[in-house]
Amino acid sequence: MPKCSNLVALSLVGLGFITAGCSKKKDAKKPDAAIADAGNIKVDPTLCDTNGKNVVTYDLNKDNKPDVWRLYKNEDEGGTKVEFMTCKQVDFDHDGRKDWVVAYNRKGVTLYERADIDFDGKWDISTVYDTKVNQRAEVERDTDFDGKFDVKEVYDTSGNLTSVRRDRNSDGQPDLWEQYKDTILLAILYDDDYDGKVDRRDEIPGARPKVEMPTNLDPEATGTLDAPKGSATTPAPAPATPTRPKK
Repeated sequence: MPKCSNLVALSLVGLGFITAGCSKKKDAKKPDAAIADAGNIKVDPTLCDTNGKNVVTYDLNKDNKPDVWRLYKNEDEGGTKVEFMTCKQVDFDHDGRKDWVVAYNRKGVTLYERADIDFDGKWDISTVYDTKVNQRAEVERDTDFDGKFDVKEVYDTSGNLTSVRRDRNSDGQPDLWEQYKDTILLAILYDDDYDGKVDRRDEIPGARPKVEMPTNLDPEATGTLDAPKGSATTPAPAPATPTRPKK
């Protein structure tokens, strides 16, 4: 994929495809909209809930095929019809596959989002948000683009990074833990023989890392990287990651 395509995709995200919409106008018209099955390319129901939703599409490159799908839900609020967006799916490289998806709650707060930044049909970034504070809580990344998440970032309620967990041997379990406080790296813990136990550590002199003995059986884990072995969890509240069709 040429670099210019990646730049275009990232530019589109930065120009407003991450923002949610909420409208209280009745029957508000949306420009350049088309029905969901235009061009025989439909919204993907495995990426977000489509039941009872109004689907509006946009054709960004004017090839008569939709590139953006917005899902809206109508509710009655004191006798007034209220429409708000619940999900958005985007095909940046115009190949019919979704490259970015984001879901919102009724207040327009982001619930989760996923992105395929190299356009190979596999998710490279998956983010779960804390809706109480409207901040990202966890981010999983596939840094080597092999189809498996190998890095997990954890954030506090202020949006500050608290830890990074890395999977160096691609077994789906973390074996290196970075610990942060006030965005400052305090320590790095290593599991060099990949048995789930810390073998050595590097830390700032005088620092006292909050987590002394991290474990791969994290009871609060919601992602795939450090979930208990034998389970197949995905970032809540997102639906299970679908098998994406090949070109």
